[in-house]
Amino acid sequence: MNTPTVMNRYAWLGCTLLLAMLPPASAADTEPTAAAQYNIEDISVSAAKGNVTMVKVTMNQPLTAAPVGISLSNSDSARIYFDFLNTSNALGKNILKIDEGGVRSFNIVQVGGRTRLVMNLSRPMNYVAAIEDKVVLITLRNVVAEPTASATTHFAEVKPDRPQLLSLRDVEFRRGADGEGLVQVDLSDAGIGIDVRQQGKNIVVEFIRVSLPRNLERRLDVVDFATPVQTIETLTHGENVRMVIESKGLWEHSAYQTDTKFILKVKPVTEDPDRLANGKSGRGGFKGDRLSLNFQNVDVRAVLQVIADFTGLNIITSDTVTGNLTLRLKDVPWDQALDIMLQAKGLGQRQVGNVILIAPRDEIATKEKLDLEFLQQISDLEPIHTESFQMSYQKADVIRTMLADPVQKMLSKRGSVAMDARTNTLFVRDTPTQLEELRKLLVKIDIPVRQVMIEARIVEAIDTFSRNLGARFGVQSNSAGGLGVSGTQAGSSALALGGSPSGSNLLNNVNMPAIGAQGAAAALGGPFTLGQPDQNQ
Repeated sequence: MNTPTVMNRYAWLGCTLLLAMLPPASAADTEPTAAAQYNIEDISVSAAKGNVTMVKVTMNQPLTAAPVGISLSNSDSARIYFDFLNTSNALGKNILKIDEGGVRSFNIVQVGGRTRLVMNLSRPMNYVAAIEDKVVLITLRNVVAEPTASATTHFAEVKPDRPQLLSLRDVEFRRGADGEGLVQVDLSDAGIGIDVRQQGKNIVVEFIRVSLPRNLERRLDVVDFATPVQTIETLTHGENVRMVIESKGLWEHSAYQTDTKFILKVKPVTEDPDRLANGKSGRGGFKGDRLSLNFQNVDVRAVLQVIADFTGLNIITSDTVTGNLTLRLKDVPWDQALDIMLQAKGLGQRQVGNVILIAPRDEIATKEKLDLEFLQQISDLEPIHTESFQMSYQKADVIRTMLADPVQKMLSKRGSVAMDARTNTLFVRDTPTQLEELRKLLVKIDIPVRQVMIEARIVEAIDTFSRNLGARFGVQSNSAGGLGVSGTQAGSSALALGGSPSGSNLLNNVNMPAIGAQGAAAALGGPFTLGQPDQNQ
C-alpha cells in the first residue's frame, strides 16, 4: 500500500484506532493493591441535547485514574472499549442491550483481574472519560463525516451554471531529477474543477465539465522514461475529461496547481535496507490497516497491547522493555506505527508466523548471534557423507581445482574432493547441507558450451549436356550444279540433303554446338537447299 501524501492527508481509510490517556498519577495510584478490588455495579445510558450521549459506569469505590479507552471504527461497525484493571463484573450478565443515543449494546468480558467494557455503536462517535466520585462518566459525541479512502481531492469548485467552454490545451510527461514521473496539464482556465483519487495501482484525475481536443484523446506509453508511471490515458467521460495514470512498484503521488498548470508527481519509494522487521518492504512499503494513535506519556507495554488487540497478532514483550512514550500519529499503517515506536525506544522485533517478539536491539542481536553459533556447532557435529557427481560437459580436474581452492573454498572445513579422470567423476565428502549446495552449483556450471555450426555444399557441373544438343552442317556439290546442306545430330551419321548422293562431293564440315533452346531448334530444323546463282545474271 502506498503511503499517504499531502493531497490526500484528510482521507479516512477504513480503520481508526484512538488511544487517549490522562496524565498518569503516581505509581501507587495507578497500581492498586491486591486488597483494593473494584466492581462494576451499574451501567446507564441517557441521550442529551446536541447529539450527545452520556454513559455512567458506577463502581463500588472511586477509581484513581480513568480507564484506557480504545475507539475502533470501520465501514461495518463502530465500537469503543475500556479496560478496567483490578476490576470484576458485578452486574451478573455479560451482555446489555440498550439501543439508545447511538449505543446499541454493551459486552462485559472479564479475564483474570481485568474487565473489558465494549460499547457497540450504531455510528462512529468520539468520547471523553472522567471520574466523578464512584461514577466513570463517558461523554459520546457524533463524529463529523470524513471522506473515505476513495474520496477525491478537490482543487477547485465548479459552478453549476458555468457553460462548458473550457478545455485542456496540452498534456506533457517528463522525468524528474530524482526519477519521478511528472504529468503536466495545461488548462485554458485556472478555475477548472479537478478531482484526484487513487484506485489500486492507478491514479484517476477528473477534469470537471471541460472538453478535450481530438489530438489529446490518446494513450501515452512512457515506460522508456524509467519512472513508476507506465501509461497515461486521456479520454472524454461524459461532460468531463478523465485521465488514468497507471504505475507500478512502490510509489507515492502528490498533485498541485499553479495558475493554469496542473502537475501530478509520482515519486518512487526505495526500500530501506536497515529495516529490522522481517517481511516488510521498507519505507513506503507498509501494508497494515490504517489507524490513528494519540499517546500522552503512556507505558510502552500498554501501546503494544493496543496494537496486539487491533491486529490479532501474538506479541511477546521482553522483561527489559520499559519506559513511557508520547506519540501522536494520524492515519498511518499499524506496522509503520509499530516501527516508529520501536525506533523511538531503541527496540527491535523478530516475527515468526503470527508471533512477534519485542526486545531491545542489543538483546535481539545477542540472541541471533547465539542462534548462529548453535547452527555452527550443529554443522561441526553433523555426519559426513560421500556423494559422486559425474561431469557431462566440464572436466572433472577443473571442477576439483575450483572446489579445493583455499582462497575461495566451496567446501566446509571438514569437506574433501577426489576425482576419477577415466570416468570424469568427482567424489565429494562433506556434510549433507554442503552437498546440497554443491549439487545446485554443479547444475549451473556443468552445461554445454555454445557453438556455431558451419556447413558447406559442393556442386559438380559437366559440359556433356551442351554436346548432346549440338548440330553439324556440311556443304556438298552435285551434278546438277546445285549446293546441298546436310545436318546431323552429334554422334549420328551424316545425311546428304538436296542432291544426288552418287555425284556429291563433301566440301566442308561445320560443327555448331547449341547455344540455347531456340538455337537447338534451328540447328535441328528440316533440310533446306542453297541455290547456285544464275550465271546469266
